Amino acid sequence: MSGERTLHPAIQAWYDAHGREVEELARTIWAHPEPAMEEFTACRAAGSFLEAQGFSVKTYHCRDEALPPNTVEATAGSGFPVIGIYGEYDALPGLGQEAVPRPAPIPGCGHGCGHSLMTPAGASAAAAAWRALQAENLPGTIRFIACPAEETGEGKAELLRHGAFDGLDCCLAWHPMGHDLTPFEGELQALASYRFEFFGQAAHAAQNPDMGRSALDAAELMNVGVQYLREHVPPDVRIHYSYLSAGDKPNIVPAYAALHYMIRARDTRHNEEVIARVKAIARGAAMMAGVETRDTLLSSTTETRIVHSFNRFLYEAAQAVPPLRCTEEEEAFARELYERVCGPCPPGFDPLPRKLVPPAGRAVPMTGSTDAGPLTKMVPTARLFGLGVVRGIPGHHWGVTACAGSSIGRKAALFAGKAMAQCALETARHPERIALWKEELKEAENGTSETG
Repeated sequence: MSGERTLHPAIQAWYDAHGREVEELARTIWAHPEPAMEEFTACRAAGSFLEAQGFSVKTYHCRDEALPPNTVEATAGSGFPVIGIYGEYDALPGLGQEAVPRPAPIPGCGHGCGHSLMTPAGASAAAAAWRALQAENLPGTIRFIACPAEETGEGKAELLRHGAFDGLDCCLAWHPMGHDLTPFEGELQALASYRFEFFGQAAHAAQNPDMGRSALDAAELMNVGVQYLREHVPPDVRIHYSYLSAGDKPNIVPAYAALHYMIRARDTRHNEEVIARVKAIARGAAMMAGVETRDTLLSSTTETRIVHSFNRFLYEAAQAVPPLRCTEEEEAFARELYERVCGPCPPGFDPLPRKLVPPAGRAVPMTGSTDAGPLTKMVPTARLFGLGVVRGIPGHHWGVTACAGSSIGRKAALFAGKAMAQCALETARHPERIALWKEELKEAENGTSETG
């Protein structure tokens, strides 16, 4: 890549002409929050946006063809390199919130992870990059994929089965976060999501308790057993659960109970070891309660891979984007939100992320997960994380919903979109770099790569 640090004129011109449309797409998705696998409005809006930009657009429901579409695949151009950009747009239950820096709940879902910003950023990057490739008469294919159901860990697994990512030479993405913008170097964990069901015998809890076999007893015994297991697993392991069913009335011995478990570990092999132990506990609990049990895998994803050379390339491209400017109103919004959630701002503390910072060049183990894990192991993937959320706000929180619905979030989406568009253009200018990224990914998969 050359030493030039100026956003390509065609990219800047595209955003000058269409920036308000990008913001309107972000508003539409934010104002119509939809849970995993039900992103119907967001899909229609994103598909229409890209059709208007001259992309060939295919929409479909990734799991059930009888339902309205929840997935977008949009393509422009032809030939090598095939550059993918993906976005997400599922919301989270119970996080509806007005775009204000104080608790103002709205019933239903809310974009408490900022996904309403990801698809506008990615779709705009695809359109602007395609315009720049045309301006320079460069070969290459731009493909944008709007992905459902990231929060449940299942969306991209379904898309992989549809071949949505087949043929990509590299892939880009962005996720809003409460810190300065940087190529993401976190190694996220493998995750498996299971439903554990218990089948007992109903009976009158007062008159005939001896004739009942409580499925709820087994569920509670399983949870107790898993609590003891926590002491005897590696520190990276995370085990979460919730009740799906716990009986209807207290005077009826529950014939059915169900639990939803999410189990994470640093990689798939270690996660399978933990899963086997959790399943053994479920069987033991069923034996103690005298009931039957069944477990069902709901979704799973692998750990992620980091391609440091691609991350550095993305950072260099992102340096071409003019600095992010914030208004006094946005700074006041950020300060009020921070103080409501985290307490008084320390002296000299800036709660509003606005900078681009370089990657450190080393992977950082993290306890979160993403359904993009298998994609990052298949295709060199570089993801920008940061901007759009006030510092210190926890993820999956009403404060994130508020930021995503504000100008703070929309400005971040525009900035990230420009950075990805510039990176896509530089990739088409320097397609020989892709072979190096693929080799680094191969070494990481084989366990022979070095960080640094």
